[in-house]
Amino acid sequence: MQLSDWNDVLRGILPRVTELRRTLHSHPELSGEEKETRALIMKELERLGIEVHTFRDCYGVMGVLRNGNGRCIAIRADMDALPVTEETGLPFASENHGVMHACGHDVHMALALGSAAWFSQNRDKWHGTVKWLFEPAEETFGGAQWMVAQGCMEEPHVDAVIGQHMNPRYPAGTFFCKPGYVSGSSDAVNLTVTGKSCHGAYPESGTDAIVIAAQIVSALQTLVSRTLSPFDPAALTIGKIEGGTARNIVCGEVKLEGTLRTLSPGTRAQMKERIASVAQQIAQGMGGACEVEIQPGYGAVCNDDRVYADVSSCAEELLGAENMVLREAPSLGVESMCYFMDHTPGTYYDIGSGVGTALHTPTFLVDEAVLLPGVAMQCASVLALLEDETLKETETTGEKE
Repeated sequence: MQLSDWNDVLRGILPRVTELRRTLHSHPELSGEEKETRALIMKELERLGIEVHTFRDCYGVMGVLRNGNGRCIAIRADMDALPVTEETGLPFASENHGVMHACGHDVHMALALGSAAWFSQNRDKWHGTVKWLFEPAEETFGGAQWMVAQGCMEEPHVDAVIGQHMNPRYPAGTFFCKPGYVSGSSDAVNLTVTGKSCHGAYPESGTDAIVIAAQIVSALQTLVSRTLSPFDPAALTIGKIEGGTARNIVCGEVKLEGTLRTLSPGTRAQMKERIASVAQQIAQGMGGACEVEIQPGYGAVCNDDRVYADVSSCAEELLGAENMVLREAPSLGVESMCYFMDHTPGTYYDIGSGVGTALHTPTFLVDEAVLLPGVAMQCASVLALLEDETLKETETTGEKE
């Protein structure tokens, strides 16, 4: 169906989607504090007759709608807001001072609840199982980890998962995506360089940790430019250095903090090994030592070819070829959608939310014209994936209603 057809189909649902979006926008909650947001989502899912599940250690919610045997497809929507003071002037602006849905998560949740309403009201048009994964703390530690660990991708196993994000660079309803990698992985790099403190007038009696750290930072910059292919994206940034106590004292310890961003798992592993090797050998060669700690963060997001083909085909039919923008390259920004896609094929795409200010800013706005194509894209994509015979079918026992 084209978007005009979905406009008729969703006529009775969109007013509620708009209402939910505005309510969620005016009551944002930070990562790990999404208690009231969870309560609203649970109430709405229960109203629609959808099975509701919650999770330990986080405010995640899963809605499950079983409708006979068939595949299981999941829709992900993130829940948390940001520590930003809103300056939009909207009549439904944040009532929680210093907290704002400046990344569009209010819209993501409303769209998912809109698709939940359609699937609940149109069970004669599909069969299988649909899950809605409302993820908390996406902006910080990624609540998806807790949800996956507690079985959200099983019983029944999810055969494919989709997620969408607002993109303020394009008019409302523009589809922006690509097959393959769309975002990178992140790792926190922590280095502690140890030397020997002494009086600055007698440097020969100590080992300067600042000088060692400077050499390490310079050497690490060559890892990307001289050990990786120019066609293998990676970025290594040392963003924080702490060390020294006084101008006339040779520093005995320096702490460095940075971030490693990569795409491929092989490059990620190689870079971790090389960072440790280079830092420790430089420190040792200069008479000091270096302790290396690399903490894993989000993984890369790689769109599955089969799922992407279904979703992009739906987008072209719904939105028109003129509203399709092929993403030229992946971003080295990160996304916790990776935790869901580690367990099943999926596609993560952007949808234009109206050209305006950037994400994560006090004036970020969403054109509510995105609500119709946003809900329609979820419904059409899930229908296509439920019917895609190339996806392995999950064994389910639900009775078709």
